[in-house]
Amino acid sequence: MRSILVFDTTLHDGEKAPGTILTVPEKFRIAKALERLRVDVLEAGFPAASEEQFQIVERVAREVREVRVAALARATHPKDFEVAWEALRAAEQPRLHTFVPISPYYRSHFLNKDIDALVELAGAAVSLAAGHTSDVEFSLVDALRADPDEVARVAEAAIQAGARTINIADTVGYATPREITALFEHLQNRVASFDKALFSIHCHNDLGLAVANSLAAVGAGAGQVHCTVNGIGERAGNAALEEIVVALAARGTHYQAETGVQLKHICPASRLVRRLTGNTLQPNKPVVGSNAFLFDPLVPQLADAVGPPPYRFIEPKELGCDEDGDALAAAASLDQFSERAAELGYPLDQTGLEAGYQRFLELAEERELVADSDLELLLNDHVDPNLGRYRLRYLNVSAGSIAVPNATVQLEVDGVNLQDAGFGRGPVDAAFKTIFKMVNRSPKLVRYEVSAVTAGTEAQGEVCVRLEDQGCMVQGRAVDTDVVLASAKALVDGLNKLEYMQGRRPVSEFTDEDGWLPEL
Repeated sequence: MRSILVFDTTLHDGEKAPGTILTVPEKFRIAKALERLRVDVLEAGFPAASEEQFQIVERVAREVREVRVAALARATHPKDFEVAWEALRAAEQPRLHTFVPISPYYRSHFLNKDIDALVELAGAAVSLAAGHTSDVEFSLVDALRADPDEVARVAEAAIQAGARTINIADTVGYATPREITALFEHLQNRVASFDKALFSIHCHNDLGLAVANSLAAVGAGAGQVHCTVNGIGERAGNAALEEIVVALAARGTHYQAETGVQLKHICPASRLVRRLTGNTLQPNKPVVGSNAFLFDPLVPQLADAVGPPPYRFIEPKELGCDEDGDALAAAASLDQFSERAAELGYPLDQTGLEAGYQRFLELAEERELVADSDLELLLNDHVDPNLGRYRLRYLNVSAGSIAVPNATVQLEVDGVNLQDAGFGRGPVDAAFKTIFKMVNRSPKLVRYEVSAVTAGTEAQGEVCVRLEDQGCMVQGRAVDTDVVLASAKALVDGLNKLEYMQGRRPVSEFTDEDGWLPEL
């Protein structure tokens, strides 16, 4: 049975999901979750894009030792390779990843080069990367809308120059499984050095076929798949890691292929990415959706049948999807709390541990057991506390069938406590209008979403807001047993992210502008 490499690009392609802003500490937490998953390759970012991108690649390279760490560099910018290698230098298993657009649509829009110039560019870029490391991956962007013979020609040039992995990208999610299979068969016949490199697939989900196309590529000989946790990414997203991995685990004999991903860490990683990005999952999402393992226990069956209906071919516990897990008792000690936090992948310093434990005790007063899902939300607020310009200090709201909804807010702005009050059409509207007045900013509220973390009226409410201002879109999130308070916290989180992004515009991978340069 073939072993398929899992190339995770959550920190690069995944962060392109609209409104997704991740800090360096947040990205590092996702990187550690991916290390626990045992993905084979972790694409940490594009170091020449910005100082933050350089910092996260450098930190992941230094501290994530169990997986290969990849960094992106543009074929058109030789300096990118120096920057990427400087960030990767400390990695145990470094990989440089470069690319060229191959379809006529992408070439005319982003590059304006003919096929001969493209072949030369590909060879030169790979040679430059190979001067730093023997592990070089080369991607052909929008390959499924390109001439297959041109794809084969550029792939051959890249292999001859030293590329060990050739990645075929369905960048706009246009392909079908049959077309994927046909292209891989064509490349096997037309690329003379096909056996000297590992061929890979990168699929987007614009037609809902990303996972099906990725599996078709595996069936046609691909040895690596690109994917993101929860399938997050720009537009309709990327191929979902959890769906590909579980499909190969369940149907490995059909594909004669398997991965080395640790299944028990799939759902914890999914929950972490969902909560840090604010990108919620539809209930019927395969593998990690809230309905993925639910069925009607009263479905008619034979009178002598024993046990539940035979719907499941894999148990949720195998994937770590039993969110309640071994719920922590209200009387748990600080040491027990610390141990559970470590098991869930939340590194806490002493201050964060003590603050988190105090919040746990407050939550435990309301219930006998605190589920892992509640703990994860609680720990999120203490592992990387928000240190932005704004901090919510106090909120009081009044509303009812007769009274006009109003809110009184105390907000810390640049270390100074301010207080104001305002009215609205409801308590949340009143709180939001008051906060907007206090910060002298009125971003557009694109999305407002409330969800319960666990069942029952005492459950914590999770609120996600999406704000847009001056062309910048961000998401804010917060949790609290009081959904109005959670809403105000989420708004403040979003406002802090807008401030964080102000004046920061990372260099795009499809641009001719110079990249960010560290002091080399």
